Amino acid sequence: MDIPMAGPLRKNASATPSSKAHLRAAPRKTFAAAVLSASIASSLSQAAPAPSTDDESLREYVGTYQWGPDHFVYLQMWNEFRGKNDLVAFDESGDVRTLFPAEGGQLVAGAGAAVPNPIESRIEFSRDASGKVASLRWQTGESVVRTARRIENEKREEVSFANRDIHLAGMLICPLSPGKHPAIVLVPASGAEGREYLLPFAHFLVRHGMAVLGYDKRGVGGSTGDWRTESFDDLASDAVAAIEFLKMRREIDPSQIGMLGWSQAGWVMPLAAARAKDVAFLISISGAGVSPAETTIDETRGELKAAGRRPEVIEQITGLMRLKYDFARTGQGWNEYAAARDEVVARMGRAPYVFPGSRDDPYWQSIREFYFYDPAPALRELRTPALAFFGELDDNIVAEKNQKAWESALRTGGNRDYTLRILPGTDHMMLEAKVGNNAEMPTLQRFAPAYFLTVQDWLAKRIRGFQLSR
Repeated sequence: MDIPMAGPLRKNASATPSSKAHLRAAPRKTFAAAVLSASIASSLSQAAPAPSTDDESLREYVGTYQWGPDHFVYLQMWNEFRGKNDLVAFDESGDVRTLFPAEGGQLVAGAGAAVPNPIESRIEFSRDASGKVASLRWQTGESVVRTARRIENEKREEVSFANRDIHLAGMLICPLSPGKHPAIVLVPASGAEGREYLLPFAHFLVRHGMAVLGYDKRGVGGSTGDWRTESFDDLASDAVAAIEFLKMRREIDPSQIGMLGWSQAGWVMPLAAARAKDVAFLISISGAGVSPAETTIDETRGELKAAGRRPEVIEQITGLMRLKYDFARTGQGWNEYAAARDEVVARMGRAPYVFPGSRDDPYWQSIREFYFYDPAPALRELRTPALAFFGELDDNIVAEKNQKAWESALRTGGNRDYTLRILPGTDHMMLEAKVGNNAEMPTLQRFAPAYFLTVQDWLAKRIRGFQLSR
């Protein structure tokens, strides 16, 4: 994690080291990536036609498909795994696969979330008399072919709302059943995040009677403004505007509206909840309970260790980071920082751009503005029922440390309803992992089923209108 904006730091975003924008636009785990790169430098009757690889030709397959009673799979476009929009299948069992175009009108999937070869499964689509995609057939190896029928169990509506002079655009997904529904706002994570980015964490809730609102971050999609120049407070006010918008909708129960966010959204949502006093619940996934500076050091240490760097190299880099933050915070210790930076240059041949070489580099101001944010005061003020997940193997948000920070702040503040869960064997994204670093993500196979079950059971006990089975 390199930047303290609202959400995960992703490897597919760009960074420009010469300005404040690079701090906000940096991808997930860019800090460690910068350090690492520097050191490295030292048979269906109506089968669908073969799709091309552009977004539009794959979007016709997007939708909800039903395998059988109480078992669904969601196909949507997603860019987390490969830095580009892919068609990805999210099964409610937790299984996740990117679907790659292949010969003969098929799509194929490998043995990992974003690994095309060797081919593990072949997927074909059938169409109805009008030519619309009606079902899919999925065969893994020589196993029996499974069929899932495409269903229409939700209503999607393009919506927009305002936060002062900022226009925010998004998508409201509602169940087809009549009456007022509880609702969840998906609070954007870091980077140029669109309305559907967090949908895999919440889409299953629609069939349990909940509405889901996702909106484009400032300057993304249909939203105005520029997320790269906004503060946590600004982004929190966008989340509040989304909540206020839902309260005005006739199909939404205004007393049953909550928030869900991932990674750096954990810094934003408590601020939003303090402003919108009647938020019904808050769900944080891999949200930090310590400062951005501390999480960046934790993540860099974890990534360097996973990459096989020697302990003395790891200590040299993380020590330089601590000196950097000390100088940024106090204005003292430049000579110590500069000397340590020179040692890194001598070892690597150059210093990663995240270590400025002059006192007047604009990067210092960006660090001062964002890296020292302390989430504890906002967490102490949080009275909203809260559910927070941490991945046991997450090398970004270290699980035990951050769980303890949340626990301390919530208990001290007097929050009477919070649940903090470390999910065994999971990474930053709640994927079942082996190591927990960024490099292994494409080879992983599924989200932890415990995530979905915990969210479902937790909401069922607290939210009016939530239905355990639909």
